[in-house]
Amino acid sequence: MENSPVEPPRNNTVALVRWSRKPGESPVIKFLLFSVFGLILCLVLMMFVPGLRNFGAVALFTVFFAALLTVPTVKGRRTFMFGLTKRVNDTIAEVTNTPGDQLSVKEFQRMVKSGERRPLLVNGVPGLNLHVERMGSLDNNAPEKWLAVFTVVPPENGTDSFDRLVAAAIDAGRGGATAS
Repeated sequence: MENSPVEPPRNNTVALVRWSRKPGESPVIKFLLFSVFGLILCLVLMMFVPGLRNFGAVALFTVFFAALLTVPTVKGRRTFMFGLTKRVNDTIAEVTNTPGDQLSVKEFQRMVKSGERRPLLVNGVPGLNLHVERMGSLDNNAPEKWLAVFTVVPPENGTDSFDRLVAAAIDAGRGGATAS
């Protein structure tokens, strides 16, 4: 667990899910590191196994070794994103009561990368946006912190409907949990 204090969201936002990603968790980087390690291991094994003494065998050993060790990273990352997306979708279903507003994992990943906002209706009233924010940190080696939030935007007219929207968003925020 982290010892740093959790930053509260802004006044017009309700946090759904918090999570962090450590630098170096990228499967591509892990694949490249395991490829280098596999190449070194293959060069050592050449002394004992004559079948590894040609370029094709070295290339195959290196690729398969790296792929075999990278698969758990990719699977773990995919499982983690499925869990986050499910928690966000459960909250969306509670707040909007519309099954058509569910996100797919690809849509959620796109929102994480681009920061785009997705407008949602609550009881037919616009004014709720779902988006993902990156929380800043001072330390370069600190894990990246992400926050999926509802942002409440007051409608141009009708404060009663806005009050209902804020109440629904706050109720949904109380059910949000933290992941790391």
